[in-house]
Amino acid sequence: MDIKALNKRISNRLGIEELEFKFEDIKEDSLLYLKENYIGINKKYENNYLESAKCLAHEYRHAFQIFYINIYQNERSNDWRKDFSKLNETLSETDYIELEIELDAYAFTKYYLEKFENLSVTHPNKSYEKLIINYILRNSEIF
Repeated sequence: MDIKALNKRISNRLGIEELEFKFEDIKEDSLLYLKENYIGINKKYENNYLESAKCLAHEYRHAFQIFYINIYQNERSNDWRKDFSKLNETLSETDYIELEIELDAYAFTKYYLEKFENLSVTHPNKSYEKLIINYILRNSEIF
């Protein structure tokens, strides 16, 4: 399985510019570096295709969300814009994961990797997994 090819496929699916990705020593699983224009993936996943794929899909979705809020003026873009503005605040882990932009990124990751890459993705928190599934059912037209 070729992570570079996956990178291109996700970019094409979302209709946004292909981003570089790097494996780095970071505390998080992955990060989207906006100014530097790349995705950082934790080095611990360098030889784990599934986890690397989940990181790429999740961070690409955040890049798509940013693109979306800069192009569209609708209820979704307004909600996402509000969520991004909250990132400047000190949020608890619970508050962070409850942001719609996070739920959307997890939902896109599950939807895309399962439907187009034949990879199984399940969030470890069963309650959050149910939220993800419900979000997909309500919003699959934007994936």
